[in-house]
Amino acid sequence: MIGALKHKSVLKHLRKSIAAQQRELPKNAVSSLLVLTQGDSSSVKSAVMKLAERLGIKHEAVYYREFVTGLKPDELQPDQWCKKHFGWQGKLQHEDAATFAQKKFDLIIGYYWESNALLDNLIASKPNAFRVGPMGGHEELFDLTIATPKNDWDAFEFELIKYLTLLKLCQ
Repeated sequence: MIGALKHKSVLKHLRKSIAAQQRELPKNAVSSLLVLTQGDSSSVKSAVMKLAERLGIKHEAVYYREFVTGLKPDELQPDQWCKKHFGWQGKLQHEDAATFAQKKFDLIIGYYWESNALLDNLIASKPNAFRVGPMGGHEELFDLTIATPKNDWDAFEFELIKYLTLLKLCQ
């Protein structure tokens, strides 16, 4: 029961946040990157670092986090979050919450296909970033949705670079 109320609270906060946003998208080449994934995506992390190199983004400016289920908070890796790391209205209550709140990102990739209001809420909290996700994601949240086969990072990356080049957001 509490979980359902919490989820409803997160969704309500997400709708309000998206409706109230006044966005200003980057006009120059992206220099910082946030990638949020869901599930077991261990191979994606190394691919994200290669993408950052191709885009000319320094490794210090790349922030990768994976949302996992089925693990207790003490079993998680430093770059993993679980449901227990989020409070009411989807507020991040993890040790790196302050760092996340202060960071500015030019490009945000939500690389997950199943609905996740917690991750959507985090993406919505960064209104001045160019937001990209796979087709079938939260349409109002993303500036660009890319239709590629599920979990095919190479195809996703190819399309992403193509669109970033057209929009003059990469070097």
